[in-house]
Amino acid sequence: MTDGQKQPDPPPAAQPEKADPAPASKPEQAASLTDEQKKRVEENRQKAQEKKRAREAAKAAESAAPAEAAPVPEKAAPVEAAPAPKKAAAKKTAQPKRAAGASKTPTKADIPSSKGNEATPEKPTQPNQGRRIATACSGRAEPLVTCKFEGLESKWMQYNNLYKQRLSALSGAAREVAKARWSQVVPEQGFLQDLSGYKTSEISEVVIVGVTFKDLKDRPNVIDEYKGIKALGVVDKDENMALARLYSEKDTLWLEDHIMRIQLDMSEDQVASFATGLVLAVRGRATEAGTFKVTDTCLPRMTAAMAPALPVRSDDSQAPFLALLSGLAFGSTSEALAKARKSAIDFLTEKIEVSLQQVVICGGTFAKTAMDKARLKEALLEVNEELSRLVAVRTVQMMAGRGEPTNSGLPQLPFHRQLFRQLRTSSFRPAGNPCSFKLENLDILGHSGQPVEDLMRCARLASPLNALELCLEARHLAPTAPDTLPTQPFEGSDPFIMDSAPHILFSGGHSEVANSWQSLGESGTQCICVPAFHLKPAVVLVNLRDPRDVRVQEFGSLEDA
Repeated sequence: MTDGQKQPDPPPAAQPEKADPAPASKPEQAASLTDEQKKRVEENRQKAQEKKRAREAAKAAESAAPAEAAPVPEKAAPVEAAPAPKKAAAKKTAQPKRAAGASKTPTKADIPSSKGNEATPEKPTQPNQGRRIATACSGRAEPLVTCKFEGLESKWMQYNNLYKQRLSALSGAAREVAKARWSQVVPEQGFLQDLSGYKTSEISEVVIVGVTFKDLKDRPNVIDEYKGIKALGVVDKDENMALARLYSEKDTLWLEDHIMRIQLDMSEDQVASFATGLVLAVRGRATEAGTFKVTDTCLPRMTAAMAPALPVRSDDSQAPFLALLSGLAFGSTSEALAKARKSAIDFLTEKIEVSLQQVVICGGTFAKTAMDKARLKEALLEVNEELSRLVAVRTVQMMAGRGEPTNSGLPQLPFHRQLFRQLRTSSFRPAGNPCSFKLENLDILGHSGQPVEDLMRCARLASPLNALELCLEARHLAPTAPDTLPTQPFEGSDPFIMDSAPHILFSGGHSEVANSWQSLGESGTQCICVPAFHLKPAVVLVNLRDPRDVRVQEFGSLEDA
């Protein structure tokens, strides 16, 4: 740096100044220039002088401003340190003068601020590129079935938006239920609006509300599941892996909101009874270790005002019924199953003693055993042939289930109608999973069993019916989604929240049939676990004039299946 005593021009202004001296220092060459070239040289010289005056003005302003760090004067600075402040000053002055078509790579000074006051650079930064990619990948197929879960769209964003919406929608209800239960022992100021004040020393006990997170110590490393997978997407899991138990006595439970996360000090049995994704109100006090010692808990359960009225009861013996069945397992080689399935279809077609309004097949239409291409074609032929008799006389809704030919994450899209060419009539309706509809003034909601199965492997619950009742009490159809149950990262709303109490809440694909009536004032909800037909050949019948009337029709045993 032998020319360090000179003042070098910074990169943005250097190019025009280096292009001008040659003609000025050689008079013999200037005479050979055309008038147009001389005019251009003069313009460049004037621009260079303007830039020089602007730099000098910027340096004078910086040295006069007491609030800003003044640059080291050039004459007093060492040769090595001089370029740094010069470049900084040049960027501030030269950047606004840069031509609109400049191809220079944007520097930190070029990146737009969060307030959006600066122009966006021509080459966007990586975060902006990611947003555009996310938007481009968010297209969704047009829905096929009219249902609560029809036409749901989501931009590919982080899953924390789903938890944020869940907490926002249900925290108020959880706090109201908590006040109704504990207002006699906890003062008004003890019902906190967020977790930040949980260490309040003036009150012996406080109530906090948040979303639960269960740290499952035995949960497999999710990265291991994707090892060797070349294509992006959800890893296809076999039934044994999808139903493997994840909870253990080493688990811990946390409560979190938009501010912080707190570990809950609870007994082992209490921790085991909860899973990730529940909006929970917790009563207790802070410990010296920073945890929260839990005295009691409550969920944002339904109120009587949220339960639609039941239809007027009728003594008519021909009241309409809804038939629920699942797990027909077409494609299985079991002769006993095929015989029982034929008997069930005969019963629903001709021999039923009540008026049948509709049939819902809630998952498990195809056998879960591995089938080659030829066997799959045979299974589709069986479905078309055996159900054609039923569709001819009854309205049939067929829902998708685990491992069936549709998307794997919830909500699952309906089957494509081209799979069932002999069933393409108005009475055959492929339905998504979950499925919601109205029938005889009853609100009916249900799924093919995945939310209950996943909840059972994350929490120690006595039966699938207890898990379904927990979902109703928590007002959420699939609490463990998206933690351990695949779903889309919805933004703006959580589609699995139950805003009102359905009259019938069903779950398909279980080993036994079970049901319970959950009363809500003069109304209520009938919770039903529908058995998988290949495990227990039975059909569940529900009275649409009085959903408390549930009947089960069995079709023998499958001991030799």
